[in-house]
Amino acid sequence: MTPTNEKPRLRVPSGRYRVVDSADHLELWHQVEKTPTTAVREANVDGQQITTLDAMYVIEQATKLFGPMGIGWGYRIEDERYDVGAPILGTKNELIAHEQTHTIRLVLWYRWHGERGEVTQFGHTRAVYRTSAGKWKTDGEAPKKSVTDAIKKCLSLLGFAADVYYGRFDNKDYTQAQQAATRIAVAEDKDAEIESYRNDYWDWIKRECDTLRNKIPHPKSIEMAASGILSRLPDKASIARVEPDKGRDMIIKARDEGIARVIAEKEKAKQSKEEPTHD
Repeated sequence: MTPTNEKPRLRVPSGRYRVVDSADHLELWHQVEKTPTTAVREANVDGQQITTLDAMYVIEQATKLFGPMGIGWGYRIEDERYDVGAPILGTKNELIAHEQTHTIRLVLWYRWHGERGEVTQFGHTRAVYRTSAGKWKTDGEAPKKSVTDAIKKCLSLLGFAADVYYGRFDNKDYTQAQQAATRIAVAEDKDAEIESYRNDYWDWIKRECDTLRNKIPHPKSIEMAASGILSRLPDKASIARVEPDKGRDMIIKARDEGIARVIAEKEKAKQSKEEPTHD
């Protein structure tokens, strides 16, 4: 087969084809994947600590990219129902009732580069249930919450707040990086704020290099410590708005020098033991 330099074509909903580069497929995703810390918060749901996302934040981001809701994007509800949930038993193990969950199937549509796309997801909300205190509760806002839930899920499939759904906010270094990005964005003197983070970054690099080079007594421990530092380095560099290459090279050099130091010290101690003693 004769090689061709033609770029791939993507069939769009209108039935026409559009020429695309492979990088185009993630164009939207990369614009919306990172979330400021002001749009997330920690919450305890059924005893589990989770990161929750502010719905108005992703709605605002969708409006920025697609246009006003109803013109550039929007949704329709294709199915709505109340699902029977867990049984509620009385003191004599008799069936009193069932919990109910409000469920919708929502289709979110949007326009991107002149083409219309659609994403479908389900939204769920506990509507009638018994609390941990043993009291019955009816959530009158269950339908609204289900719509919000489904919208966020649909937008997540397009990359909106992908870092939240990836679980990256469970990583302390990533959270600190996003906190720094948020502070820089709202700072009156952005250059001074960035310079402060850069000074902190290089101080951290120097401390870690000194530890690897001089303070760890075993080669394997040095390697493990260096591996942990290198895994944290990209987020640290991101906070400081610097490329990670120089810091990575410094850590690797300090690791190698630390291992060489330990080997040399052991060799010296071995030679001292082997030297004959003279009366």
